[in-house]
Amino acid sequence: MSNLADFLIKEFTEESSKKSIKFFRSHGAHGYVIWLNIISKHISNKNLFIEDLIDLSLKFASRRTIIDFINKGIAEGYLTKSNSNDDKRKVMVKPTKITLEEYKEWGKYFIANLK
Repeated sequence: MSNLADFLIKEFTEESSKKSIKFFRSHGAHGYVIWLNIISKHISNKNLFIEDLIDLSLKFASRRTIIDFINKGIAEGYLTKSNSNDDKRKVMVKPTKITLEEYKEWGKYFIANLK
């Protein structure tokens, strides 16, 4: 277990070479929680709406901070947003190709280091 703790310390204190991961991590707990929720919903083929993401992240940051973070992620090319087909008032958030590719690479590295 010590190796896992050491790995996690290194993982969270050293700067990632993967730009999308670096972006999400550079915003504290709310960035990390947002990243993992977006990835999780995408992998599960479930839509994630901005309001749901705000609800999931409110214990880590304010509504305004979360919205600003999402918009910055869109501007940086790590997230996309689109209106729901069922309800045009609902806005979905999805990871971009680069975010998904870097998550997959990071996941493989992470799992390999758990052994």
